Amino acid sequence: MFIGLIYGGILGFLSDAKYKLGIIGCGIMGEAIIKGIVASKFLTSSQICAYDVRPERLRQIKKHSGVSLADDISELVFNSKYILIAVKPQDFNGVIKAVKDNFDSNFNVIISIAAGISTALIEKILSGKASVIRVMPNTPALLNKGISAVSRGKNVSYKDLNFVIKIIKNLGQYVLVDEKLQNTITAISGSGPAYFFLFCKYLIDSAQKRGIDKKISEELVVQTMIGAGEMLKKYDGDADFLIRMVKSPGGTTERAIAKFDEYNLNFIINKAVESAEIRAGEIEKEFNNAQK
Repeated sequence: MFIGLIYGGILGFLSDAKYKLGIIGCGIMGEAIIKGIVASKFLTSSQICAYDVRPERLRQIKKHSGVSLADDISELVFNSKYILIAVKPQDFNGVIKAVKDNFDSNFNVIISIAAGISTALIEKILSGKASVIRVMPNTPALLNKGISAVSRGKNVSYKDLNFVIKIIKNLGQYVLVDEKLQNTITAISGSGPAYFFLFCKYLIDSAQKRGIDKKISEELVVQTMIGAGEMLKKYDGDADFLIRMVKSPGGTTERAIAKFDEYNLNFIINKAVESAEIRAGEIEKEFNNAQK
């Protein structure tokens, strides 16, 4: 801890670090972020350092992206200006404690993509002055088609916020939101891709049960979903208008939607979103209790 304080003091006097960005956690989202940044040339691979508890995973990341690797979290924090924590919420507590040992609130900036964990809690752990930015991306970021919600903590400068936005833009679109909305957004767009995947899975299953070949069923459903998404985008999300465009009076679509209404699909979706939102709040409470 004493060594960490010395390192932190040294960092405070440096105008820059060895690496612009340090990424802790190289899972699906961590890798997507690395690939997006390097491909866009916003940062070079030499400006990025990565750490993961799985050595074989780090070797893969190094091979595919050329970024530098850290032996541990302390080394990464000491050498990096921005610290992006891309681990699962259940692993966040151990990571943030390791970050704290070499964290300098006058120099470092935290970027967290963990569901349910607020900037206020992270600030409290690191110091009241810590700069923390919370981001909720989603998995289409793997294809640079994601949507991310970005919230700034109370100590974040516009310069640091703009840096993070430039990172996130390499993953797709983004929105700036008040942090009080983040748990709801997690339940909508963070978890949302899985909802669409599930709907497609059931539609594909339904097609196969009625004699359509698996490959053809998948092609029909996937392209239908892609095309529908493009239409929603073109018509500014006016779902009601687009439904009317397809739903002819007395036709097949009208009959199918009537069945959705009969089984209260709207209620089911709202309850599913509510459950995900509640879970995000539980994660925050569990994390907070772990600090006591």
